Amino acid sequence: MTLPLWRSLLYVPANNDRFIAKATQRGADAIILDLEDSVPFECKAGTRQSLAGTIDALAGQGSDILVRVNPALRLCVEDIAAAVRPGVAALFLPKIASVGHLELLDDYVAEIERERNMAVGSVALVPMIETPQALLQCEAIASASQRNVALILGAEDLASEAGLVPSAETLRAPKLRVAMAAKAAGLLALGLLDSVARLDSESELDDMARRAADHGFDGATCIHPASVSALNRGFTPSGEALETARQTVKAMESAWASGKGAAKLDGRMIDLPVYHRAQRLIGKHERIANKDRASTHPSP
Repeated sequence: MTLPLWRSLLYVPANNDRFIAKATQRGADAIILDLEDSVPFECKAGTRQSLAGTIDALAGQGSDILVRVNPALRLCVEDIAAAVRPGVAALFLPKIASVGHLELLDDYVAEIERERNMAVGSVALVPMIETPQALLQCEAIASASQRNVALILGAEDLASEAGLVPSAETLRAPKLRVAMAAKAAGLLALGLLDSVARLDSESELDDMARRAADHGFDGATCIHPASVSALNRGFTPSGEALETARQTVKAMESAWASGKGAAKLDGRMIDLPVYHRAQRLIGKHERIANKDRASTHPSP
């Protein structure tokens, strides 16, 4: 399975026409149409009814379209029924409680896909780990559905449930656990090593994103459009890292051609794991470059 390229995922209230109109102009890899926290209860039914038109208006404009549904079961099934349609790449599923919970929603998504003559499995899932109980099951949840493409910790909700004061220090361990669960299952790890409620300068967000990337995260969500460019930069391999990766591949392949199993580069020993890491970095750079070219020169 080829995972999506999601460095920046911008939450957009699904009931805010002004924000929706500008959503795909922000440069985000993905737009998350939010039916949950940003939509008041009395507006949820109307927002759900207009979701199809919103999805159709945004689809095909360069950003993957995702939908975050509500966690309460009655609202959740109604949201999923509205959201599963062509143009939607994935659903964000808040407060996934267990493997059985995720499997139930997976089966329901498949029912709707079949009813609408969509390919079963075409809509991916992103379980959100937001309770201590789910955190202790995150490894099983990550591998419970073939639809899963990413895993993310809902830091603010987890902090509330666990009685934590959200900070880089208190959230570090749970975020890293969820990230490793995602990697073990072959999924994207989404998040920053701090609370997403913080609004920092672009340079600070660049640093936060680069630190997260160093710890294995692939991208992060944001609630403010100004954060998108910083996330895109922070989760994109730097020019220096790209050049080192290319030199690593060249040195390693030269060593193999000489019958050696390792090589030295800039005073460091490199071997097969380093080579594979370099290849992945080069591959990510190429995907980003292709995406940028496609957005700059769209097909006629």
